[in-house]
Amino acid sequence: MTDRPSTRLTCDLVSEWTTRLEAYAGTSPPTPPIGRFGADGMTQYNALVDVSTPDPDNFGAMLYRRTLSKLTTYCALHTPMLLERTPQLVRARPYESVVVHVSSMPGHITVRQGTRDVAYRPGQLVFVNLAVPYSQYCESVTDPTGIIIPTEMLGRLRRTAELTERSGASSTLLARAAAGFVTRFAADTALSSGPVPPVDTELAAVDLIAAALAELNVERYRLEDNTLFVHEAALDLIERHHRDPDFSPDVIAEELHVSRRQIYRHFENAGQSVAGLIAARRARSARELLEANPALSVSEVAAACGFPSVATFRNRFRQHYGIGPRDYRKSVVQPQR
Repeated sequence: MTDRPSTRLTCDLVSEWTTRLEAYAGTSPPTPPIGRFGADGMTQYNALVDVSTPDPDNFGAMLYRRTLSKLTTYCALHTPMLLERTPQLVRARPYESVVVHVSSMPGHITVRQGTRDVAYRPGQLVFVNLAVPYSQYCESVTDPTGIIIPTEMLGRLRRTAELTERSGASSTLLARAAAGFVTRFAADTALSSGPVPPVDTELAAVDLIAAALAELNVERYRLEDNTLFVHEAALDLIERHHRDPDFSPDVIAEELHVSRRQIYRHFENAGQSVAGLIAARRARSARELLEANPALSVSEVAAACGFPSVATFRNRFRQHYGIGPRDYRKSVVQPQR
């Protein structure tokens, strides 16, 4: 996505948004997103809320949405707007659910529920209780991607979810892992027309999100044995630290306060080991760097992406892409005609 906040829903923004969702989902959506435009689009956006904007003629929104066995997931892209669930709507259309979403575009989303305004930055989890009035405002185009959870599924944390005076967003490892999961899970399901995931997967998702919610209320879950949490936390650590040549599965185990053996146990059925995930992420960074910076030498690319040696870089790159880094760069910079 572009780093400059926009107030218009341009073709480029829609294209970037769709491409990013496809990367998360690993597939192209079978159908285009639902479009809502202009003053009529505002009234059709969502029956549970009122939408307003100073410039109704330029309102625009794109939406993927899907109902699963227990949850509902969605991916949206929309222009600046004030979204309100008024007391009248709460009475007329009661809805005992919690929305959990995260955005990635520049700018922030401000939520008022109760007497407090909370501004959420990109990458931070937003929790909103649909059973009580609230308002949500964004001043630029934003891309909320989220999950709607029936409040009853939160068990003992239902009361926490229903609080209107919670603390602000958290940036802990758990919060980052949950935010990354929400983004991937919502994109993977909302864009798909295939079978819904097993109920156990939805329940595990709720458990991870509930733990992030509990953290805001100074409660604690023991998540060392939650495979979904370990996966998401490991992915978050890999994303942020793979360029460090000393980063390894041992570092992940230390960060998560579990043993190396436990880390490998959690990834036994994942299709790829932790070490393999680190190597794959380094190879992808190297590919991106080879394409974007033709002036960098192969050894410089290797060092910048966390490979301990040029030989290791060459071997890993060839394993993943079937071609050496020099030949790959030539094919990109000077494609065969």
